[in-house]
Amino acid sequence: MTRTHHDAPVHDLVVAGFGPAGISIAVAAVDHDEAQPAGAPPLDAVYLERARDSAWQPNLVLPGTDIQHHFLRDFATPRDPRSRFTFPNYLLSTGRFYPFTLLGGYASREEWSAYVEWTAREVARPVAYHREVVEIAPVTDADGVVRAAEVTSVDVRDGSRHTHFGRNVAISTGHLPYVPRLFEPSLGERVFHASRFLPRLAALPEGPLRYAVVGAGQTAGEIMLHLAARHPDNEIFSLTRGHGIRMYELGHFSNEVYFPQETDYFYALPRAEREQALDQVRATNYAAVDPDVSTALYQAVYQDRLSGRGRWHMLNRTAVTGLKAPEGGDGTSGGVHLELAEVHTGRTDALDVDAVILCTGYTEPRLPAQLDPFRDHLLTDEAGDPLVTRAYRAQTRDDCEVGIYLNGMTEWRHGISSATSFSVMAVKADVIHRDLRERLAARSGEAER
Repeated sequence: MTRTHHDAPVHDLVVAGFGPAGISIAVAAVDHDEAQPAGAPPLDAVYLERARDSAWQPNLVLPGTDIQHHFLRDFATPRDPRSRFTFPNYLLSTGRFYPFTLLGGYASREEWSAYVEWTAREVARPVAYHREVVEIAPVTDADGVVRAAEVTSVDVRDGSRHTHFGRNVAISTGHLPYVPRLFEPSLGERVFHASRFLPRLAALPEGPLRYAVVGAGQTAGEIMLHLAARHPDNEIFSLTRGHGIRMYELGHFSNEVYFPQETDYFYALPRAEREQALDQVRATNYAAVDPDVSTALYQAVYQDRLSGRGRWHMLNRTAVTGLKAPEGGDGTSGGVHLELAEVHTGRTDALDVDAVILCTGYTEPRLPAQLDPFRDHLLTDEAGDPLVTRAYRAQTRDDCEVGIYLNGMTEWRHGISSATSFSVMAVKADVIHRDLRERLAARSGEAER
């Protein structure tokens, strides 16, 4: 629904989401503002975040786990290594620079999440936490032109509704947890997506328990190792449709797809070629594990077989065809009954476990649901997908001047590095920020004339 003209203040930018993608825009804006002459007005931006803080993947910060990218691919270094928001500067500020240099390898998930939170604090932008953006609607001026967006958010604590207006908006809410339809009716304390892992695990009895882990990616591997370490008698059932858990494609040359210039290449391809190119590189980031996790898993399974304890069960080429949560059907108490089938032979089996953990990945919305009110103002391609510029901005019709940036959710258009990966996050934020500043300057010049 289109809103009519209003008299409320209009911000230069309203950002939905203050996780890594939103923080990266704030960092680019602050670095720019601090480099301007004294007295120059800063970017008027407001940030809205559903969570209580900006912790990075807080439900998956497990002991012994690390990040999957080099720590110099942080919020600022690829754009400007002199920025005060780099990971090395974070290490200096915490007194851990020299100890960290002795570690080698990648940063731990715990430290990276701490770096994300540190940056969120240091960037010192107006952030409203506990605010979930539920709708972004066009506001029409008297001449019929949309020059602002009305951003409605709900305080998740009390349900109160709040409104901000922006000349530009950036959707930085990330991908959505993917739950296969079979499991949706049973979601609860006993059947849950990995994005809810630590709080759901804390609500379960300490064990020993029987866990089914559905999926074959890095998260599945880390969760299985964590469950095995949590109680000496836990049983782990790995359910994968493939022939076994694979390792990432780690070749040096193949991983150059995470270099910024690859975004230009991918963006220039026609749709069919983009889809082919994306399929070719999926193994660098999806449905696989890193060498450390692969080695640890295989050693654990081998040792289990050697000892004859029977804790580990690697059920490859296995699909879940049915599910029953005995008490109430919602999986909140009691065991969970799974019907299984071998994907090639069709041979059936059954499995009873105490909990099912869905490591089934995430989905990327082509157009976030919050933007539905803007749908009639957006240009689309032959498949109905939004036309998106190289600067991650959705193209709009002539009657709409609002800049709508899809930040961290255009892997389908810009390539595998352009979604949730940190690899080009700083560069991507720089592209968005430059485009935003140019548009604001152009509108300011028009207003002066």
